[in-house]
Amino acid sequence: MLDDELREQLADWVRPIQHLAIPDVAVLRRRARRRRARRAGAAAAVTAVVAAIAVAVVASLPGSGRPASSRPQPGSSASWRAAPGSWTRGTWQPAGPLPAAAASPAQAPYFVTIHGAAAVVTDAYTGHVTATVKPSAAARFAGVAAAGDDRTFILAASAAGTVTFDELRLRPGGQLASVVRLFSVPMPVVPAFAVSPDASLLAYATVTGLEVVRLAAQTARTWPAAGGELSSLSWGGDKTLAFEWSAVSPVATVQPAGAGVRLLDITATGRLLPASRLLIGYCPSSQLCTGGPVITADGATVFATNLVLSATIRSRVEEYSARTGRPLAAVTPLADVANGGGAACQPLWADPSGAQLTVFCGTTGVVADGRFSPVELHLPRGILNSAGQDFAW
Repeated sequence: MLDDELREQLADWVRPIQHLAIPDVAVLRRRARRRRARRAGAAAAVTAVVAAIAVAVVASLPGSGRPASSRPQPGSSASWRAAPGSWTRGTWQPAGPLPAAAASPAQAPYFVTIHGAAAVVTDAYTGHVTATVKPSAAARFAGVAAAGDDRTFILAASAAGTVTFDELRLRPGGQLASVVRLFSVPMPVVPAFAVSPDASLLAYATVTGLEVVRLAAQTARTWPAAGGELSSLSWGGDKTLAFEWSAVSPVATVQPAGAGVRLLDITATGRLLPASRLLIGYCPSSQLCTGGPVITADGATVFATNLVLSATIRSRVEEYSARTGRPLAAVTPLADVANGGGAACQPLWADPSGAQLTVFCGTTGVVADGRFSPVELHLPRGILNSAGQDFAW
């Protein structure tokens, strides 16, 4: 049996085609958001990638300061300003070298999970825990995002209405090198967030849209979301951000125009939706819904979770062109979601070109030049069914 939240999430995806013979499920995408606030001590059982992590934030983060551009567009958020929050100055450093364009997944073995209040570093190919990091007193790690070098991760901890972002660095063997405080902002819960492959940019969702922070310069830029909600953020290089944009209401039966997987060029002027481009609509056909984008570091390819809809619901990982949005290949076999109660297929890690990647689709495996091969990857039990952003590779 599926748990209630997975049923609700799948229904939210297939609502535009509810005349089909699919399981009777109710809205789930926003319940993952509400449940994050009470996650402490609760065992999650929701597929993270089907809805891709919808997280609410209760306040936008205004800032003041100097615009980087001498010609900001009137009425837009085109200028960079002093980043919000409390900063620890002079501590940020760029990530190490990225893996080769078509590197084997085994060259980037480390992933980080949030287990209880701590962050745990694991070698996916041996299952060996190489490091464990605990937050400061009274705080709980509740989110993690990975840079492209397999050695740099951003941890987010929450305590007393404040979210703190820390930078975790690993040694070549996966051992802990350092944990450095970056900045803190007033928020009650950890938002959806992502760090660029070179670790120079941190993007996170706010209640009104998106904030992007240049970590070295400690400057920020804000994009309003025009009434929608952002989730499943993923960086393609230091310029392009992939994300899902959908209705804010947890009981919305109609998605707003432009909902779906979108790409934002952060160098463009204008507000969020006009400045971003719709790549894949919310449900591009009556037989298919797509979400949970992962864009490659070179910005050319987007991998996403597909739900194939009929009397049953099945899932696969599909490759798309980031330029045209056209599907290029199904990189995993179809796997049942509804009947077996399993998690939806999802990409876990990709090299900078997208030629090699690790995936989950009923079983874990690697994709090399479009061909899927089962490989045992030592993922924590239940991690692919968890709510929240508690896994990064």
